[in-house]
Amino acid sequence: MFFMTAACTNSEGLPEESDTELLDAIEAEASADTAGEVDIPAAKKEYDGQLLAQVVFDSVDYIVSREQLLQPFIQEFGDGTVVDKVMIRKVQDDKKSAPAYYVVGIGLLNGAFRSMALQLDVASDNSLYLGSAATKYICNGTTSCGFCLFIFKGNEIIGCSCDGGDPSDTTNCKQQITEGNTLLKRGVKLRRYRDLTEG
Repeated sequence: MFFMTAACTNSEGLPEESDTELLDAIEAEASADTAGEVDIPAAKKEYDGQLLAQVVFDSVDYIVSREQLLQPFIQEFGDGTVVDKVMIRKVQDDKKSAPAYYVVGIGLLNGAFRSMALQLDVASDNSLYLGSAATKYICNGTTSCGFCLFIFKGNEIIGCSCDGGDPSDTTNCKQQITEGNTLLKRGVKLRRYRDLTEG
């Protein structure tokens, strides 16, 4: 406002030519400041993945014991599901595509089958990490379904099906998907050791 008042010097209220240059410079500076604010990059979230295993010659070398992950899976279900088995499973659509790896917890809730799968991040040295951004896939079976299978398209989980039943029938085995997980975020302290198991 101050600059506009100072610039209007002639009787018709139009700025002098030199004052026009001044206004152009001020507007350009203001635009540059605004552009600078827009261009400030947002702070990147630090990766929080924890090392669980490593792939060695097509076998999974467990660096964290599966027993240590039982209680975290029970807490992640958070509904009374008792998890008694944890494993890392390789999924590969064909030999040409890169494999994906999932850590899977399997258990029961009131006699009904439950399983949870979280996709692991694969490092360049074939180390397998679980981060909190990994999507959580759950298969909720009924008491009439002894075992639910994850259905894959490529390397991605797209549903659940009762083992031995019609894959299109999802009534006995329903899928639940949640973005992100807190499996290793509840103060879990993992002890490192090595256990080479066939993948």
